[in-house]
Amino acid sequence: MVAGFGRRMALQAVAGAGLLTIRFAIPARAAGGGGDLNAFLSIDAAGLVTVKVPHLEMGQGVATSLPMLVAEELDADWQKVRFALASAGEEFKRPGGKRQMTGAAISITERFLPMRQAGAAARDMLVRAAAARWGVAAADCTTEPGLVLHAASGRRLAYGELAADAARLTPPADPPLKDPASFRLIGHPVRSLDAAIKVNGSAIYGMDLRLPGMLCAAVKRSPAHGGRAVLPTGPLPPGVRAILPVPNGVAVVADRHWVAKRALAALDIAWEGGAVFDDVSLERDLRAGLDRAGVVMRNEGDARAHAGATVTADFYAPLLHHACMEVPNCTARIEGGLCEVWIGTQEQTYSRTLAAEVAGLPEDRVTIHTMLAGGGFGRRYERDEIVQAVTLAKALGRPVQVLWSREEDFVQGYYRPAAATRLSATIDAQGYPVSLLARTCTASLLQRAFPQFFHDGKDGTSTYGLKEIAYAVPSLRVEFVLAEAPRPVGFMRAVSYQNNVAAVELFIDRLARQARIDPVAYRRHLLRDQPRLLAVLDRVVAMAGWGGAVPAGRARGVAVHECDGAHVAQVAEVSRGPQGVVVHRVWAAVDCGRIIHPDHARAQMEGAIIFGLSNALREQITVRDGAVVETNFDAYPLLRLADAPAIEVALIDSAEHPVGLGEAGVPGVGAAVANALSALTGVVATRMPLT
Repeated sequence: MVAGFGRRMALQAVAGAGLLTIRFAIPARAAGGGGDLNAFLSIDAAGLVTVKVPHLEMGQGVATSLPMLVAEELDADWQKVRFALASAGEEFKRPGGKRQMTGAAISITERFLPMRQAGAAARDMLVRAAAARWGVAAADCTTEPGLVLHAASGRRLAYGELAADAARLTPPADPPLKDPASFRLIGHPVRSLDAAIKVNGSAIYGMDLRLPGMLCAAVKRSPAHGGRAVLPTGPLPPGVRAILPVPNGVAVVADRHWVAKRALAALDIAWEGGAVFDDVSLERDLRAGLDRAGVVMRNEGDARAHAGATVTADFYAPLLHHACMEVPNCTARIEGGLCEVWIGTQEQTYSRTLAAEVAGLPEDRVTIHTMLAGGGFGRRYERDEIVQAVTLAKALGRPVQVLWSREEDFVQGYYRPAAATRLSATIDAQGYPVSLLARTCTASLLQRAFPQFFHDGKDGTSTYGLKEIAYAVPSLRVEFVLAEAPRPVGFMRAVSYQNNVAAVELFIDRLARQARIDPVAYRRHLLRDQPRLLAVLDRVVAMAGWGGAVPAGRARGVAVHECDGAHVAQVAEVSRGPQGVVVHRVWAAVDCGRIIHPDHARAQMEGAIIFGLSNALREQITVRDGAVVETNFDAYPLLRLADAPAIEVALIDSAEHPVGLGEAGVPGVGAAVANALSALTGVVATRMPLT
């Protein structure tokens, strides 16, 4: 993905009074193919540097890490750097002209070089502007944070004084980048740019937005997906401006949200139609699907080797909800032939297309204002709230904010699809697999969310963690069995890595026990050709003291995997108490290439571990007669502070190209806990949540 990044750039500079604004178009490859990546950098007369961040900030830290890349090469004073979330636009699409979105840990992976190039080009222009003013050679000038210096004469100029002049210069085609040995920001725990506003409450999230004349809408849709609302007739309740249909449901609009919410709760709505199913039959059907051959996603070695499988195990993962702290919301205004939408979205490009379609306007008349989001985890790819807000704004001629209730969020979630996975292996005389057949039966994420990418019944997003199996097995085959989705499913943090990595790692432990080989030693043998995975495995077992004494009544389990280019190994120490499984400690080692912000990287891993533990120990969505049973956190308990284990994370810094850590800590921790439980009880887990 990143090896083809080039450094030749086409830049457009626009000068304002004391303002330098630079637009970058960076080919995906040095030899001109693939599309453009664009970023904006501004410096005002006071020297304030504003970096537009093309991705959604939802707690993962891109509002700091991406400006760090620019500021490093710009040689900016970090105290004068600010961020702004970019609106939807061609200039902010991913390399190769792909859509503007946030997910799959791409922000750091894809923007590492382009954002640095942006800063390097701006620094070059500032230096040349200063040299011209002094009548000296640019080569005789240097920079220090926020300043251009001419050592021979002792003169210096602040960036803010040079911004307007620099903007009039032709940008460099290929500005040199710093030697990593001279980095002063990258690799260091600098101040987070969004921390203060989040602590003092001044940060504006989507649900905080207030516009002049704005109306507030509460919405409710059919409990059974696809159903239709039958509304009672009669006068509008007091304070209500309108009661209008939205797809599969109804919206109540008022001057204040609580008025709309109470009026909606009081409505006597009858529901007709909708998909009727339950989670018990869903699990039965998915497990039965494992008896069918699927489409081949990976095939290596001799296919005949799979015919004599001697060890087989099935694993099941249920529907899961994203459970973001900030509920879905969107504000829309249609005025003067223009449509504006305010939303914390992971999918700016498609959001703009959808808003234009609903508003009946060309896309160039639509603006998507990217807001801070209180959690995402894949849920903010979805766009139902955009349809609702734009529909209501168009009908009422006023700005409308749609704010879902917590209950609406739970029962209308785009859940991580349930999946059944089977692994079958033939074993050699030493107990190692000579063939491995991995088959998963689940609904297709691509077929639902991106049908244009779903071809020949294949879905790579549903086989993450299986396609990437790194263990040395002579014959390896991965199959995908397409299952019908009784309701829409969606992308969730770590997508199918979580359930598939769990299935693989549980199976590897089972093979190791059968061979009477230590699980770590067994993995080391199978990872002999994977130096980065071996390195994190060796690091984590050293951290945990694997093989040493374990407190009475406890056991340890291990898991190792690759996710989005990050290499991760984890060890969990567990016991079983009166209330069930207790996770006491988790150790993790991760190699994600060069570390940008070590505190953020560590926090990402810690947060992902808690997220993965909560999924593995507590969470599942159940459905009865088509309706979701869990309607709030009382019935869908997340892992609480009192139940959180001690977590120790080791970051293995390297010169490898960096990759993001938004998802990498999630998949393995549940598997490590499950393997620890198996070591403790002798019972192999076959499903989650673990009991």
